[in-house]
Amino acid sequence: MRKHAKKLSVLGAALAVFLIGSVVFAAWLVTGTGNGAAQADTADALVVTAGSTSAQLYPGGSGDVTLSVQNPNPFPVDISSIVRSGAIDSSGPAACDASTGVSFTDQNSLTGMSIAAGATLPVTLTGAAAMNNSSDNSCQGQTFSIPLTVSGQSS
Repeated sequence: MRKHAKKLSVLGAALAVFLIGSVVFAAWLVTGTGNGAAQADTADALVVTAGSTSAQLYPGGSGDVTLSVQNPNPFPVDISSIVRSGAIDSSGPAACDASTGVSFTDQNSLTGMSIAAGATLPVTLTGAAAMNNSSDNSCQGQTFSIPLTVSGQSS
């Protein structure tokens, strides 16, 4: 009898392990597929304003152009170019506007000029403005407004 009892005990233990294992392996595995969502922000235009000036221009000479560039975006921007985008006007009389003799050298390959998110960067473009000898005499002492387009990309 002991032999049968021992066999029954082993058989019972094996049956118990099998039943417990069956319960564990009887759990269903599930997965799911679908889509997540993310939306890109819309970039805001850089804000360009004239900087302070000093009297540097004269016929045959060149001078600095100063401006500040504000980045209203939540990401930093690397400036790649600053180019003239319209006629150069003066703060003087019409005769000066008709013949300012002032030109601007486009800055097409700027590197290392970065504006942090939400920051304003003061910019001085050394020698970027020039005045030729055709400038009207009434342009003496005048300030010149140079329309500029500043281009860049997120960094």
